[in-house]
Amino acid sequence: MTAGLRSGNYSLSASSIDNLLATGATTPRKIDDRPGLGTTAGREQYSRLERARLIRKSDAPDVVDSFHYNDETGAKAMTGILGGSTSKRGGLFDAAGERLKVGLVRYGHTYPYYQAGGRRIVIGDAGYHYEVRLENRTKKRLEIVLSVDGLNVLTGKPASPSQHGFVLEPKQTYDVDGFRKDSTTVRSFQFGSVAASQAAAKGGAGNVGVIGLAVFEEDEARAKAELQREQLVRENANAFPVSR
Repeated sequence: MTAGLRSGNYSLSASSIDNLLATGATTPRKIDDRPGLGTTAGREQYSRLERARLIRKSDAPDVVDSFHYNDETGAKAMTGILGGSTSKRGGLFDAAGERLKVGLVRYGHTYPYYQAGGRRIVIGDAGYHYEVRLENRTKKRLEIVLSVDGLNVLTGKPASPSQHGFVLEPKQTYDVDGFRKDSTTVRSFQFGSVAASQAAAKGGAGNVGVIGLAVFEEDEARAKAELQREQLVRENANAFPVSR
Protein backbone atom coordinates (compact mmCIF):
# COMPACT_ATOMS: atom_id res chain seq x y z
CA MET A 1 0.00 0.00 0.00
CA THR A 2 1.14 3.50 -0.64
CA ALA A 3 0.02 6.93 0.42
CA GLY A 4 -0.20 9.03 -2.70
CA LEU A 5 -0.96 12.70 -3.05
CA ARG A 6 -3.28 15.04 -4.86
CA SER A 7 -2.76 18.68 -5.72
CA GLY A 8 -5.63 21.00 -4.92
CA ASN A 9 -4.89 23.36 -7.82
CA TYR A 10 -4.74 22.01 -10.94
CA SER A 11 8.08 12.61 -8.08
CA LEU A 12 16.93 7.83 -10.83
CA SER A 13 19.79 9.70 -10.57
CA ALA A 14 23.22 7.99 -10.20
CA SER A 15 26.17 9.78 -8.67
CA SER A 16 28.05 11.89 -11.17
CA ILE A 17 31.01 14.23 -11.34
CA ASP A 18 28.61 17.05 -10.48
CA ASN A 19 28.14 15.52 -7.02
CA LEU A 20 31.81 15.76 -6.10
CA LEU A 21 32.82 18.38 -3.56
CA ALA A 22 35.14 21.17 -4.53
CA THR A 23 36.82 22.41 -1.37
CA GLY A 24 35.33 20.67 1.63
CA ALA A 25 32.68 18.40 3.08
CA THR A 26 29.90 20.95 2.84
CA THR A 27 30.77 23.05 -0.23
CA PRO A 28 29.43 21.63 -3.52
CA ARG A 29 31.35 22.24 -6.72
CA LYS A 30 29.86 25.02 -8.83
CA ILE A 31 27.89 23.63 -11.74
CA ASP A 32 29.18 24.94 -15.04
CA ASP A 33 26.50 26.12 -17.44
CA ARG A 34 25.71 24.19 -20.59
CA PRO A 35 23.62 25.00 -23.65
CA GLY A 36 19.90 24.43 -23.48
CA LEU A 37 17.26 24.47 -20.77
CA GLY A 38 16.96 23.15 -17.26
CA THR A 39 14.12 23.58 -14.78
CA THR A 40 14.52 26.18 -12.06
CA ALA A 41 12.42 26.55 -8.91
CA GLY A 42 10.37 29.65 -9.71
CA ARG A 43 7.94 31.70 -7.69
CA GLU A 44 6.18 30.34 -4.63
CA GLN A 45 2.46 29.78 -5.11
CA TYR A 46 -0.42 28.25 -3.22
CA SER A 47 -1.12 24.62 -4.09
CA ARG A 48 -2.97 22.50 -1.55
CA LEU A 49 -1.99 18.85 -1.19
CA GLU A 50 -4.33 16.08 -0.08
CA ARG A 51 -3.40 12.55 0.87
CA ALA A 52 -4.92 9.62 -1.00
CA ARG A 53 -4.51 5.88 -0.55
CA LEU A 54 -3.77 3.42 -3.31
CA ILE A 55 -2.84 -0.27 -3.02
CA ARG A 56 -0.26 -1.02 -5.69
CA LYS A 57 -0.53 -4.28 -7.62
CA SER A 58 3.23 -4.73 -7.26
CA ASP A 59 6.26 -3.12 -5.69
CA ALA A 60 7.56 -2.62 -9.24
CA PRO A 61 5.82 -0.06 -11.49
CA ASP A 62 3.61 -1.37 -14.26
CA VAL A 63 5.50 0.86 -16.67
CA VAL A 64 8.26 3.49 -16.60
CA ASP A 65 8.38 6.14 -19.29
CA SER A 66 10.01 9.52 -19.92
CA PHE A 67 10.13 12.42 -22.33
CA HIS A 68 12.57 15.27 -22.93
CA TYR A 69 12.49 19.04 -23.20
CA ASN A 70 14.86 21.72 -24.44
CA ASP A 71 14.92 25.05 -26.22
CA GLU A 72 14.17 24.99 -29.94
CA THR A 73 17.82 24.81 -30.99
CA GLY A 74 18.53 21.87 -28.69
CA ALA A 75 15.28 20.11 -29.51
CA LYS A 76 15.98 20.37 -33.24
CA ALA A 77 19.52 19.05 -32.73
CA MET A 78 18.26 16.04 -30.74
CA THR A 79 15.57 15.36 -33.32
CA GLY A 80 18.16 15.47 -36.08
CA ILE A 81 20.40 13.00 -34.26
CA LEU A 82 17.45 10.63 -33.79
CA GLY A 83 16.40 11.01 -37.42
CA GLY A 84 12.99 12.56 -36.86
CA SER A 85 11.04 15.34 -38.50
CA THR A 86 11.26 18.91 -37.26
CA SER A 87 7.59 19.49 -37.95
CA LYS A 88 6.14 20.70 -34.67
CA ARG A 89 3.31 18.74 -33.09
CA GLY A 90 0.74 20.10 -30.68
CA GLY A 91 -1.40 18.81 -27.85
CA LEU A 92 -0.76 16.03 -25.37
CA PHE A 93 0.94 12.77 -26.36
CA ASP A 94 0.58 9.12 -25.31
CA ALA A 95 2.82 7.80 -22.55
CA ALA A 96 3.17 4.82 -20.22
CA GLY A 97 1.76 2.30 -22.67
CA GLU A 98 -1.15 4.61 -23.52
CA ARG A 99 -2.28 4.68 -19.89
CA LEU A 100 -1.61 8.41 -19.90
CA LYS A 101 -1.66 11.43 -22.10
CA VAL A 102 0.97 13.93 -20.98
CA GLY A 103 2.59 17.19 -21.93
CA LEU A 104 3.87 20.51 -20.64
CA VAL A 105 1.33 23.31 -20.42
CA ARG A 106 1.24 27.02 -19.65
CA TYR A 107 -2.05 28.70 -18.83
CA GLY A 108 -3.76 25.64 -20.24
CA HIS A 109 -1.97 25.73 -23.60
CA THR A 110 0.43 22.91 -24.46
CA TYR A 111 4.02 23.51 -25.49
CA PRO A 112 4.77 22.04 -28.94
CA TYR A 113 7.04 19.06 -29.35
CA TYR A 114 9.04 17.05 -31.88
CA GLN A 115 8.84 13.27 -32.19
CA ALA A 116 11.81 11.18 -33.26
CA GLY A 117 13.00 7.64 -32.66
CA GLY A 118 10.11 6.94 -30.33
CA ARG A 119 10.99 9.95 -28.18
CA ARG A 120 9.16 13.20 -27.58
CA ILE A 121 11.10 16.44 -27.13
CA VAL A 122 9.04 19.35 -25.83
CA ILE A 123 10.12 22.82 -27.00
CA GLY A 124 10.35 25.24 -24.08
CA ASP A 125 11.18 28.92 -23.69
CA ALA A 126 13.66 30.31 -21.17
CA GLY A 127 12.02 32.35 -18.44
CA TYR A 128 8.55 30.86 -18.85
CA HIS A 129 6.88 28.58 -16.33
CA TYR A 130 5.14 25.29 -17.07
CA GLU A 131 3.03 22.59 -15.50
CA VAL A 132 3.17 18.85 -16.19
CA ARG A 133 -0.24 17.69 -17.34
CA LEU A 134 -1.16 14.09 -16.57
CA GLU A 135 -4.34 12.65 -18.04
CA ASN A 136 -5.44 9.21 -16.87
CA ARG A 137 -6.87 7.49 -19.95
CA THR A 138 -7.89 4.32 -18.11
CA LYS A 139 -10.87 3.25 -16.02
CA LYS A 140 -8.56 2.47 -13.11
CA ARG A 141 -6.98 4.54 -10.38
CA LEU A 142 -3.30 5.13 -11.05
CA GLU A 143 -0.35 6.40 -9.05
CA ILE A 144 2.28 8.33 -10.98
CA VAL A 145 5.71 8.97 -9.50
CA LEU A 146 6.92 12.07 -11.32
CA SER A 147 10.49 13.29 -11.72
CA VAL A 148 11.86 16.46 -13.28
CA ASP A 149 15.59 16.58 -14.08
CA GLY A 150 16.06 13.42 -12.00
CA LEU A 151 14.40 14.91 -8.89
CA ASN A 152 11.18 13.68 -7.30
CA VAL A 153 8.95 16.73 -7.48
CA LEU A 154 7.35 15.95 -4.10
CA THR A 155 10.60 15.79 -2.13
CA GLY A 156 13.27 17.48 -4.28
CA LYS A 157 15.48 14.40 -3.74
CA PRO A 158 16.92 12.04 -6.39
CA ALA A 159 13.97 10.15 -7.83
CA SER A 160 13.20 6.44 -7.63
CA PRO A 161 10.11 4.58 -8.88
CA SER A 162 9.57 3.22 -5.37
CA GLN A 163 8.76 6.65 -3.94
CA HIS A 164 5.31 8.16 -3.42
CA GLY A 165 3.49 9.76 -6.32
CA PHE A 166 0.26 11.40 -7.39
CA VAL A 167 -2.99 9.41 -7.34
CA LEU A 168 -5.30 9.97 -10.31
CA GLU A 169 -8.89 8.83 -10.46
CA PRO A 170 -10.16 7.19 -13.68
CA LYS A 171 -10.23 9.67 -16.58
CA GLN A 172 -8.91 12.46 -14.32
CA THR A 173 -6.69 15.24 -15.65
CA TYR A 174 -4.13 16.56 -13.22
CA ASP A 175 -1.65 19.45 -13.52
CA VAL A 176 1.51 19.20 -11.39
CA ASP A 177 2.51 22.78 -10.83
CA GLY A 178 5.95 22.83 -9.20
CA PHE A 179 8.50 21.47 -6.77
CA ARG A 180 6.70 20.82 -3.50
CA LYS A 181 7.78 22.98 -0.56
CA ASP A 182 5.10 21.95 1.94
CA SER A 183 1.46 20.82 1.98
CA THR A 184 0.18 24.15 0.70
CA THR A 185 3.09 25.63 -1.29
CA VAL A 186 5.09 24.84 -4.40
CA ARG A 187 7.83 26.63 -6.29
CA SER A 188 6.71 26.68 -9.89
CA PHE A 189 8.51 24.85 -12.68
CA GLN A 190 10.31 27.43 -14.79
CA PHE A 191 12.55 27.01 -17.81
CA GLY A 192 16.00 28.42 -17.17
CA SER A 193 19.69 27.74 -17.57
CA VAL A 194 21.30 24.45 -16.55
CA ALA A 195 23.50 26.24 -14.00
CA ALA A 196 20.45 27.82 -12.34
CA SER A 197 18.38 24.62 -12.37
CA GLN A 198 17.00 22.98 -9.25
CA ALA A 199 19.08 19.91 -10.07
CA ALA A 200 22.25 22.02 -10.05
CA ALA A 201 21.20 23.58 -6.74
CA LYS A 202 20.89 20.05 -5.33
CA GLY A 203 24.44 19.25 -6.43
CA GLY A 204 24.13 17.57 -9.84
CA ALA A 205 22.96 18.59 -13.28
CA GLY A 206 23.61 15.39 -15.22
CA ASN A 207 19.90 14.64 -15.67
CA VAL A 208 18.50 18.00 -16.80
CA GLY A 209 16.06 17.94 -19.69
CA VAL A 210 14.17 14.74 -18.87
CA ILE A 211 10.82 14.15 -17.17
CA GLY A 212 10.11 10.69 -15.79
CA LEU A 213 6.90 8.79 -15.14
CA ALA A 214 6.64 5.60 -13.07
CA VAL A 215 3.06 4.32 -13.19
CA PHE A 216 1.40 1.94 -10.75
CA GLU A 217 -2.06 0.48 -11.24
CA GLU A 218 -4.31 -0.12 -8.25
CA ASP A 219 -4.89 -3.66 -7.00
CA GLU A 220 -8.66 -3.40 -7.27
CA ALA A 221 -9.41 -6.75 -5.56
CA ARG A 222 -7.37 -5.86 -2.48
CA ALA A 223 -8.79 -2.34 -2.41
CA LYS A 224 -12.35 -3.73 -2.49
CA ALA A 225 -11.58 -6.27 0.25
CA GLU A 226 -10.10 -3.53 2.45
CA LEU A 227 -13.19 -1.37 1.95
CA GLN A 228 -15.45 -4.27 2.91
CA ARG A 229 -13.42 -4.95 6.07
CA GLU A 230 -13.72 -1.29 7.02
CA GLN A 231 -17.49 -1.38 6.57
CA LEU A 232 -17.74 -4.45 8.81
CA VAL A 233 -15.75 -2.68 11.53
CA ARG A 234 -18.08 0.31 11.29
CA GLU A 235 -21.18 -1.88 11.28
CA ASN A 236 -20.07 -3.50 14.53
CA ALA A 237 -19.10 -0.23 16.20
CA ASN A 238 -20.57 0.11 19.70
CA ALA A 239 -22.12 3.46 20.49
CA PHE A 240 -21.86 2.73 24.26
CA PRO A 241 -18.73 0.64 24.83
CA VAL A 242 -18.83 1.12 28.62
CA SER A 243 -21.67 -0.88 30.16
CA ARG A 244 -21.80 1.04 33.45
